Amino acid sequence: MSITIYTDLEVDSLGVATLWLNRPQKFNALNAEFIAELSAKFKAINDEAGIRLFVLKARGKNFCAGADIEWMKASANLNYDENLADAKDLADMLWNLNQIKVPTLAVVHGAAYGGGVGLIACCDMAIAIDNSRICLSEANIGLIPATIGPYVQQTIGYKNSLYYSMTAEVIDAQTAEKIGLVQKVFSADEADIAVKQFIQNFLKKGPKAQQACKELFNKVYSSDFNADLKRYTEEMIAIRRTSDEGQNGLQAFLEKKKPNWVN
Repeated sequence: MSITIYTDLEVDSLGVATLWLNRPQKFNALNAEFIAELSAKFKAINDEAGIRLFVLKARGKNFCAGADIEWMKASANLNYDENLADAKDLADMLWNLNQIKVPTLAVVHGAAYGGGVGLIACCDMAIAIDNSRICLSEANIGLIPATIGPYVQQTIGYKNSLYYSMTAEVIDAQTAEKIGLVQKVFSADEADIAVKQFIQNFLKKGPKAQQACKELFNKVYSSDFNADLKRYTEEMIAIRRTSDEGQNGLQAFLEKKKPNWVN
């Protein structure tokens, strides 16, 4: 993880890795360099030992304002092949975030526009501060949320994706929670404590079980429900029940004591 211009990575003793978007003077807007740095950081997380949870946060007043203005100006002068290469870099970055093996959590505040919505949708879970303003804003300038589209639709569904991409309507935190883009909303006053408590509670669950949940539902989402998928679910629970973690968790439950992953 050698490239560090627009991000800061912090890893605590509990195995929580927090990556800060750190371009506050530009509202954490994305340009080619920022995208490349994020892509490398997301990809490298899978090589970090002992990580239980990956958290994506942002410094400054906004989570991510979407595309950087100067980057957009430059893209207007690119030909099709150059734009295609540019789009591939963005798509690769989103893919690398979505493919992180451990659970991922976005903590959103302020503006999250365009590609910023993609960052939220690529995470497994999201918490929003009540001042959040989220927008699939591309149609305002004649564009579409193409590379982020698969993740957005997976998160909020077909109809909501169509509506919010075609209207570019700003989504407040409460609406984002209602449509499933975020799972929790906290007030700015309680946010720091509430997020910390959420993470503390999250870490009380079986770490390998949490990763297996991610694997399970990724498989279920991308598969037809047929005999093969049915068999897969049977095998998954059998594996978990006979695993060291599963055995310890069951025994701890029966004996009314804490499992060995809880400090």
